[in-house]
Amino acid sequence: MDSGEWNDVFAKIQRKGVLIDGNVLEENFEDVVNKAFDRDMGFGYISDNGYKPKARVILQGKNPFINNHTDLLNPILGNHLPYSQVYHLGAGGQNGGRTYCILRHYLNIPGLSEEELDSIKIATCSLENMDSIDYMVERMEEKNINEENYSLTVSEEERKQSFSENGNNVEKKPTQRLLEQMNQIISPIVDATGDGLASGQLVVTVHKASSLEKKGLVGKADPYVVLKYGTQTEKSATVNNNHNPIWHFTACFDIEEQSTSEITMEVFDDDFGKDDFLGKAIIDIHDIIESTDFVNKWIPLENCKTGEVLVSAKFIPLQRISRPVGHISLTVQKGKKIEKKNMMKKADPYVVIKLGKDQHKSETVKNTTNPTWNYDFAFDIMEASPRQITFEVFDDDIGNDRPIGNVTLDTDTIMDKQKLDKLWTRLENCKSGEILISAEFTPAPAMEDNEQINNTTTNIEMEVIDEQFEENKVQNISMAEKNLVNNRNGNHHHAVEFIDPVYCDDEYVIVEKNDNNWFMVVSSNPNLPINVNLVPFKQNSAENSPIYIYPIPRGGFHNIKRVVHSGRGLKKCGYEKPCVLRAGQAYQFWTDTQGKNFNLGNLKTETWGPDTSWVVYKPEYFKAEDYIEASLKLADENEPEFNGSISLYDRLSVDAA
Repeated sequence: MDSGEWNDVFAKIQRKGVLIDGNVLEENFEDVVNKAFDRDMGFGYISDNGYKPKARVILQGKNPFINNHTDLLNPILGNHLPYSQVYHLGAGGQNGGRTYCILRHYLNIPGLSEEELDSIKIATCSLENMDSIDYMVERMEEKNINEENYSLTVSEEERKQSFSENGNNVEKKPTQRLLEQMNQIISPIVDATGDGLASGQLVVTVHKASSLEKKGLVGKADPYVVLKYGTQTEKSATVNNNHNPIWHFTACFDIEEQSTSEITMEVFDDDFGKDDFLGKAIIDIHDIIESTDFVNKWIPLENCKTGEVLVSAKFIPLQRISRPVGHISLTVQKGKKIEKKNMMKKADPYVVIKLGKDQHKSETVKNTTNPTWNYDFAFDIMEASPRQITFEVFDDDIGNDRPIGNVTLDTDTIMDKQKLDKLWTRLENCKSGEILISAEFTPAPAMEDNEQINNTTTNIEMEVIDEQFEENKVQNISMAEKNLVNNRNGNHHHAVEFIDPVYCDDEYVIVEKNDNNWFMVVSSNPNLPINVNLVPFKQNSAENSPIYIYPIPRGGFHNIKRVVHSGRGLKKCGYEKPCVLRAGQAYQFWTDTQGKNFNLGNLKTETWGPDTSWVVYKPEYFKAEDYIEASLKLADENEPEFNGSISLYDRLSVDAA
């Protein structure tokens, strides 16, 4: 069959209302040997030239269309908005013959008008045209940027301001527009003056304190530490009766551009009535940024007689917060000579392992000082992950479990050595005790996410990645301005083309590859109805965690994986509830529980950028059920757009209700 016949076959399939899948390809293209379809990955192809595409779904990496870290679109998209993930195909397939690609979209096709259906396009770009899309521009002081190369982009709000209702450009002066975009996309850790900060995240771990001042007349202090940054405050747990407390307390702070550069640590004695102040310390974030190794730093406390705190910290620029570093698998095999804290009997030891707010707990081994746990677990290491993994041994007892001892492992040490096999590690803050630990680090591929799937039967390799590119030339200001003006005057069609799909059903579109390597489903219509899953998550490290409900575009596991790997310590705790919502539209989330109706806030589903919209189902709403009632409605409407139940894996605990 020639191309026209292939198009006729797809048109016939579409008229029948049959959804494309592997069986449909087999039945209608049995004479074509080179074809494949993977529903889980949302990609397929049919080719008569021997080309077997290596396809990638881009969540966080560079691409011609979106900067997913900063929620910015490339202006060469014009008024087109994304309605799918970004797909990248490896080189090949253009020298003779045909290759058709099957791509999953988010759109709710039955909810679209004829005009909206006609607006569906596939944005495409070839590797050869990447040079015409600026990933980096020169700083105002004409210094080269050695950080990330990101698209010259504008925000959705700016883009809407740039286009009138009929889609025509409303131009700002090119220099003004260029400078505005440079301020957004060039994200130095410190601004040009050296005083302000760029957006990012600060991760601070307060490990312990030493020689805290004794303020009370009776007994030792019960210290806790409070970290403050602007209006953000985090408080550690209290350590009872100890002037040398060990917290290993980690807090993350969102750093806004040009915000204050100081973080404050204050130590208090937890007491009846007013807590006694035991001292404070101030750290300049610039010192953390400029230090290549701000780890285990003793910082003296001020406004007190004695005391110091041991701190580790790091700053992660906004564009690197969600980037995966790798995966650490650990095993705590056993302990020996564990200190006997109880005079009446041996300990009933268990071990708690923490990385920031993510934690794992072993089983308790009864009445022994030489426990065998053989406890396996793993941590996903992100750029924003703390550097220390903490192992704390406790005596399982009636009432409060008594701490026995603890030790930390540096993740950098594990990553450098790749593997630690049966390492006996001495516990601290106890008279005796060691634990046997094994660890292995699996790095994420360079500039890629940590998933690669090889399907030998379909010859499809798809992975969630940070796409790696060859170094782009740094353009000077005049050239970047010239390119920007050319793009806004419509001369960008050579870099990105908008192609009509050959086929479109409720889940997939089909487009001919030609010489293109990048693909994304788009439309010039905002707020189109899309297929969405309401997905519940919990913080795995929190014993009584609230439930976080995210509205996630439906299709494959990639979008859920992005939330899990966001650095927030979340894990999926229930089943996906399908619904149809309009992209970018805010919906009120209402729930009925315990005989009352609660508004949990607004949900908004975006089709690109970071996941910034969720509602919190608090423990006080919990009831002894394994589901959450959900009702979504627009703010100015009385009738809900959606009613349903979100099913959970386990029954809710009502102890805290």
